[in-house]
Amino acid sequence: MPRQRSSHPAAGVSAAPAGDGATGDADGDGYTWGERASLWFLNCIDKSVKFIEPLLIVLAIGLISLDVYTFFKFVIPEVTERRGSAVTVLHSVWALWLLFNVFFNQFHCAFSSPGTTLEVHEQALQLAMTYDWRWCRKCNRGKPPLTHHCSICNKCVLKMDHHCVWMANCIGFFNYRHFVLFLFWMWVGSLYSALVYLCEYPLLFKLESREWDRRGFLPFFMFILSASIWLGISALFWWHVWLILTGQGTIDYLDNTQKVADAKAHGRQWVNPYHLGAIANWQETFDVRGRWWWLAWMLPTRRRKLGNGYVLPQIDLSILDKAESASGHQTQRGAGGSSNYV
Repeated sequence: MPRQRSSHPAAGVSAAPAGDGATGDADGDGYTWGERASLWFLNCIDKSVKFIEPLLIVLAIGLISLDVYTFFKFVIPEVTERRGSAVTVLHSVWALWLLFNVFFNQFHCAFSSPGTTLEVHEQALQLAMTYDWRWCRKCNRGKPPLTHHCSICNKCVLKMDHHCVWMANCIGFFNYRHFVLFLFWMWVGSLYSALVYLCEYPLLFKLESREWDRRGFLPFFMFILSASIWLGISALFWWHVWLILTGQGTIDYLDNTQKVADAKAHGRQWVNPYHLGAIANWQETFDVRGRWWWLAWMLPTRRRKLGNGYVLPQIDLSILDKAESASGHQTQRGAGGSSNYV
């Protein structure tokens, strides 16, 4: 398909309508007083989020560190006494492996760029631009498919999933796998933590014991916290597993839901062009290939994800053409194949 440059407003020129006293536009910027008040309020929220985010990171690290302290301070001595040194070594190695993966992926998710259009050379964006691209007046650059402008980061994030306050960063093309792996290892780690307190610490529920206040309260608190975190992480982690398997992101899921509903209302079926198949979606997200991809996806890696984030793999539209010919249905495609109806 030949590429076409999209037309866009000149830099610094607002596309908002001229001021009209009947709509309350006193400053001639195209916004009513109510709209300006809403924008001011949203801007205050964005600034508040930037202030709160570092505190949430410190809180998360603090709670994880407290769990590690409790584990080695109270549980490991019990395991050594009741089960011997060999089991103690296994518990210790597994706990440290979980801790390493949690902090490794948290660090890379929080402190690596998700990928933004501002990091891409403007000429490269212009060469890749097709007529289905939008234009961001704030970044003054083309906005590729699945790219969204984050009001908190004030940047267009490539294949943006969402802005995570617990990471103080946007989750996008280059750090999404670290975010999902953080969820995975937190899910495994919180479950392991809750089970090890429950199975290996006899004093856990002996509230009437004289020793409980001194040696039982902290393990009991961490057991409740670990179980609660596991329940919360379970919902979030499996939600993202489903998104990966269906070739979607959090923001795009909302858009796709509307497209499916619109297509159904017209007696048609909408096809997600970025749904490559469950296995291919998983391999693409975690950037793994080969015989051992099913194991390699969960391993820590510092290698930068392959690809650029603005030209994304899509299904072969010729397959849709063949299906169309076989079924006799007419296929209507949106710009650049970003919206397909059968």
